[in-house]
Amino acid sequence: MVYRTPGATILSADEFLLHPAANERTELVRGHIRMMTPASAGHGLVSATVLRLLSTYVWQHRLGVCFADSTGYTLPNLPNTVRAPDASFVRANRLPPDGVTGGFLQLAPDLAVEVLSPSESDADLSEKLADYRVAGTPLVWVIDPARRTVTVISTHESTTLGVDQTLTGGDVVPGFACGVAELFEGLAPMIVG
Repeated sequence: MVYRTPGATILSADEFLLHPAANERTELVRGHIRMMTPASAGHGLVSATVLRLLSTYVWQHRLGVCFADSTGYTLPNLPNTVRAPDASFVRANRLPPDGVTGGFLQLAPDLAVEVLSPSESDADLSEKLADYRVAGTPLVWVIDPARRTVTVISTHESTTLGVDQTLTGGDVVPGFACGVAELFEGLAPMIVG
């Protein structure tokens, strides 16, 4: 569940970075802080697995950098908006030449990974996906642990993959591939409601 903080105060990304709420599971959307519930164990397991698989491949092939959950991106073309995907990737040629700083990344990720939580509404997910599209993120993976699927959203199409299929990085993470079932190893069966 995403909780919207009341009040009319609009924060900039720089103000949000210094705000005490930035130390919690929060995002800044159009200047308003959005509080998120802590991740469940299943959510955390799937997020860690995708990050491990992706970051190992990216590091071995020197393609760029993967970032863990809660890494903030100040999204271009969206005023006062900082999104924090569950995992993400930025190509090497888009990273700051002197390395990353202590602030939020001032760009859209090349790949954003969102792991669905039972508390996340369809409206909140749709808003995030729209924000990534407007910001210029070319690839998004939406992982659904309950259904054990991955929806791959690129600039050209959207495809949902099941456990018997292979997830690839397409043109964004060239050569990356893993079985969808690998993402859910160790996860107990879930009841889909």
